[in-house]
Amino acid sequence: MLSPRTAVPLTLLLVAVSLGQRARKPPASPSPISKIQPKANFDTAQFAGTWLLVAVASSCRFLQEQGHRAEATAVHMAPQGPAMAVSTLRKLDGACWRVQQLYRHTQVPGRFLLQARGARGPVDVVVGDTDYRTFAVLYMERARRLLVKLYARSLPVDEAALTAFEQRVQDAALPEEHIVFFPTYGFCETVDQFHVLDSE
Repeated sequence: MLSPRTAVPLTLLLVAVSLGQRARKPPASPSPISKIQPKANFDTAQFAGTWLLVAVASSCRFLQEQGHRAEATAVHMAPQGPAMAVSTLRKLDGACWRVQQLYRHTQVPGRFLLQARGARGPVDVVVGDTDYRTFAVLYMERARRLLVKLYARSLPVDEAALTAFEQRVQDAALPEEHIVFFPTYGFCETVDQFHVLDSE
Protein backbone atom coordinates (compact mmCIF):
# COMPACT_ATOMS: atom_id res chain seq x y z
CA MET A 1 0.00 0.00 0.00
CA LEU A 2 1.25 3.49 -0.91
CA SER A 3 2.02 5.98 1.83
CA PRO A 4 0.11 9.31 1.78
CA ARG A 5 3.32 11.09 0.68
CA THR A 6 3.68 8.79 -2.35
CA ALA A 7 -0.02 8.75 -3.23
CA VAL A 8 -0.40 12.53 -3.71
CA PRO A 9 2.39 12.97 -6.31
CA LEU A 10 1.22 9.82 -8.12
CA THR A 11 -2.34 11.18 -8.27
CA LEU A 12 -1.10 14.50 -9.64
CA LEU A 13 0.96 12.67 -12.26
CA LEU A 14 -2.04 10.61 -13.39
CA VAL A 15 -4.21 13.74 -13.62
CA ALA A 16 -1.54 15.52 -15.70
CA VAL A 17 -1.23 12.55 -18.08
CA SER A 18 -5.01 12.33 -18.37
CA LEU A 19 -5.33 16.05 -19.20
CA GLY A 20 -2.50 15.79 -21.72
CA GLN A 21 -4.24 12.93 -23.49
CA ARG A 22 -7.55 14.77 -23.48
CA ALA A 23 -5.96 17.90 -24.98
CA ARG A 24 -4.54 16.00 -27.96
CA LYS A 25 -7.01 15.79 -30.82
CA PRO A 26 -6.94 12.86 -33.18
CA PRO A 27 -5.50 13.77 -36.60
CA ALA A 28 -8.16 15.13 -38.95
CA SER A 29 -9.21 12.73 -41.66
CA PRO A 30 -8.36 13.90 -45.20
CA SER A 31 -11.09 15.80 -47.00
CA PRO A 32 -13.03 13.78 -49.60
CA ILE A 33 -11.75 15.85 -52.53
CA SER A 34 -8.10 15.36 -51.53
CA LYS A 35 -8.45 11.74 -52.66
CA ILE A 36 -9.68 12.74 -56.14
CA GLN A 37 -7.01 12.66 -58.83
CA PRO A 38 -7.35 15.41 -61.47
CA LYS A 39 -7.30 14.67 -65.16
CA ALA A 40 -3.74 13.70 -66.12
CA ASN A 41 -1.88 16.47 -67.97
CA PHE A 42 -4.88 18.77 -67.65
CA ASP A 43 -4.87 21.52 -70.30
CA THR A 44 -6.83 24.71 -69.56
CA ALA A 45 -6.70 25.80 -73.21
CA GLN A 46 -8.42 22.62 -74.39
CA PHE A 47 -10.92 22.85 -71.55
CA ALA A 48 -11.91 26.42 -72.48
CA GLY A 49 -15.27 27.17 -74.05
CA THR A 50 -18.90 26.53 -73.19
CA TRP A 51 -20.16 23.61 -71.12
CA LEU A 52 -23.77 22.71 -70.35
CA LEU A 53 -24.61 21.38 -66.88
CA VAL A 54 -26.23 17.95 -67.22
CA ALA A 55 -26.39 16.58 -63.67
CA VAL A 56 -25.22 17.11 -60.09
CA ALA A 57 -24.80 14.47 -57.39
CA SER A 58 -24.72 15.64 -53.78
CA SER A 59 -25.94 14.75 -50.32
CA CYS A 60 -27.01 18.40 -49.88
CA ARG A 61 -30.55 18.41 -48.49
CA PHE A 62 -31.43 21.67 -50.24
CA LEU A 63 -30.50 20.22 -53.63
CA GLN A 64 -32.56 17.11 -52.96
CA GLU A 65 -35.60 19.12 -51.89
CA GLN A 66 -35.32 21.84 -54.56
CA GLY A 67 -33.94 19.76 -57.44
CA HIS A 68 -37.25 20.01 -59.28
CA ARG A 69 -36.65 23.77 -59.54
CA ALA A 70 -33.27 23.40 -61.28
CA GLU A 71 -32.77 25.73 -64.24
CA ALA A 72 -30.84 25.12 -67.44
CA THR A 73 -27.25 26.22 -66.74
CA ALA A 74 -24.41 27.02 -69.13
CA VAL A 75 -20.83 27.70 -68.08
CA HIS A 76 -18.14 29.44 -70.10
CA MET A 77 -14.53 28.72 -69.16
CA ALA A 78 -11.68 31.02 -70.21
CA PRO A 79 -8.03 30.47 -69.24
CA GLN A 80 -6.27 33.24 -67.33
CA GLY A 81 -2.79 31.82 -67.32
CA PRO A 82 -3.05 28.60 -65.29
CA ALA A 83 -6.25 29.90 -63.60
CA MET A 84 -9.74 29.90 -65.18
CA ALA A 85 -12.31 32.66 -65.41
CA VAL A 86 -15.74 31.06 -65.10
CA SER A 87 -18.96 32.69 -66.26
CA THR A 88 -22.20 30.88 -65.36
CA LEU A 89 -25.49 31.73 -67.09
CA ARG A 90 -28.75 30.63 -65.51
CA LYS A 91 -32.23 31.83 -64.67
CA LEU A 92 -33.21 33.04 -61.22
CA ASP A 93 -36.83 34.06 -60.61
CA GLY A 94 -37.43 34.14 -64.35
CA ALA A 95 -34.51 36.47 -65.18
CA CYS A 96 -31.22 35.46 -66.77
CA TRP A 97 -28.15 36.08 -64.61
CA ARG A 98 -24.41 35.82 -65.21
CA VAL A 99 -22.25 34.86 -62.22
CA GLN A 100 -18.53 35.55 -62.70
CA GLN A 101 -15.95 33.63 -60.70
CA LEU A 102 -12.25 32.89 -60.79
CA TYR A 103 -10.97 29.35 -60.30
CA ARG A 104 -7.56 30.13 -58.86
CA HIS A 105 -4.56 28.03 -59.83
CA THR A 106 -3.02 25.65 -57.32
CA GLN A 107 0.26 23.83 -57.73
CA VAL A 108 -1.57 20.86 -59.32
CA PRO A 109 -2.96 21.14 -62.90
CA GLY A 110 -6.68 20.42 -62.89
CA ARG A 111 -7.07 21.40 -59.22
CA PHE A 112 -8.42 24.89 -58.43
CA LEU A 113 -9.58 27.03 -55.52
CA LEU A 114 -12.64 29.27 -55.59
CA GLN A 115 -12.61 32.02 -52.96
CA ALA A 116 -16.38 32.15 -52.70
CA ARG A 117 -18.27 34.44 -50.38
CA GLY A 118 -19.97 33.11 -47.28
CA ALA A 119 -19.12 31.73 -43.89
CA ARG A 120 -18.53 28.17 -45.10
CA GLY A 121 -15.19 29.04 -46.65
CA PRO A 122 -13.54 28.43 -50.02
CA VAL A 123 -14.50 25.81 -52.56
CA ASP A 124 -12.02 23.22 -53.84
CA VAL A 125 -12.55 22.28 -57.49
CA VAL A 126 -11.06 19.30 -59.33
CA VAL A 127 -11.52 18.39 -62.99
CA GLY A 128 -11.66 14.63 -62.47
CA ASP A 129 -12.27 13.52 -66.03
CA THR A 130 -12.79 15.04 -69.48
CA ASP A 131 -12.14 14.30 -73.12
CA TYR A 132 -12.33 18.08 -73.80
CA ARG A 133 -14.69 17.51 -76.77
CA THR A 134 -17.86 15.99 -75.30
CA PHE A 135 -17.96 15.70 -71.49
CA ALA A 136 -16.36 16.74 -68.20
CA VAL A 137 -16.76 15.53 -64.62
CA LEU A 138 -15.98 18.15 -61.97
CA TYR A 139 -15.77 17.71 -58.23
CA MET A 140 -16.46 20.56 -55.83
CA GLU A 141 -16.06 20.53 -52.08
CA ARG A 142 -17.07 23.12 -49.51
CA ALA A 143 -17.05 22.50 -45.77
CA ARG A 144 -16.16 18.85 -46.46
CA ARG A 145 -19.32 18.32 -48.52
CA LEU A 146 -18.63 16.84 -51.96
CA LEU A 147 -20.54 17.50 -55.19
CA VAL A 148 -19.97 15.71 -58.49
CA LYS A 149 -21.04 17.52 -61.66
CA LEU A 150 -21.43 16.30 -65.22
CA TYR A 151 -21.02 18.81 -68.06
CA ALA A 152 -21.42 18.32 -71.81
CA ARG A 153 -20.44 20.38 -74.84
CA SER A 154 -23.82 19.65 -76.43
CA LEU A 155 -27.04 17.79 -75.66
CA PRO A 156 -28.15 15.05 -75.51
CA VAL A 157 -25.14 13.81 -73.60
CA ASP A 158 -23.34 10.69 -74.79
CA GLU A 159 -24.27 7.44 -73.01
CA ALA A 160 -20.61 6.70 -72.30
CA ALA A 161 -20.31 10.05 -70.50
CA LEU A 162 -23.36 9.23 -68.36
CA THR A 163 -21.84 5.88 -67.46
CA ALA A 164 -18.52 7.51 -66.51
CA PHE A 165 -20.36 10.06 -64.36
CA GLU A 166 -22.44 7.43 -62.58
CA GLN A 167 -19.28 5.46 -61.82
CA ARG A 168 -17.65 8.58 -60.38
CA VAL A 169 -20.72 9.21 -58.21
CA GLN A 170 -20.58 5.64 -56.95
CA ASP A 171 -16.85 5.96 -56.22
CA ALA A 172 -17.63 9.10 -54.19
CA ALA A 173 -20.00 7.02 -52.01
CA LEU A 174 -23.04 9.02 -53.12
CA PRO A 175 -26.24 7.05 -53.77
CA GLU A 176 -27.77 7.16 -57.25
CA GLU A 177 -30.94 8.80 -55.90
CA HIS A 178 -28.83 11.85 -54.98
CA ILE A 179 -28.34 12.67 -58.67
CA VAL A 180 -30.33 15.67 -59.92
CA PHE A 181 -30.64 16.09 -63.69
CA PHE A 182 -30.87 19.60 -65.10
CA PRO A 183 -33.20 20.80 -67.90
CA THR A 184 -31.95 20.38 -71.45
CA TYR A 185 -33.72 23.48 -72.78
CA GLY A 186 -34.28 27.12 -71.81
CA PHE A 187 -30.62 28.16 -71.65
CA CYS A 188 -29.84 31.85 -71.24
CA GLU A 189 -27.95 33.35 -74.16
CA THR A 190 -27.66 37.02 -73.20
CA VAL A 191 -27.65 38.91 -69.93
CA ASP A 192 -28.06 42.67 -69.43
CA GLN A 193 -25.65 44.71 -67.33
CA PHE A 194 -28.03 44.77 -64.36
CA HIS A 195 -27.96 40.98 -63.98
CA VAL A 196 -24.23 40.36 -63.63
CA LEU A 197 -22.90 39.17 -60.30
CA ASP A 198 -19.18 39.10 -59.57
CA SER A 199 -18.62 36.65 -56.72
CA GLU A 200 -14.97 37.62 -56.17
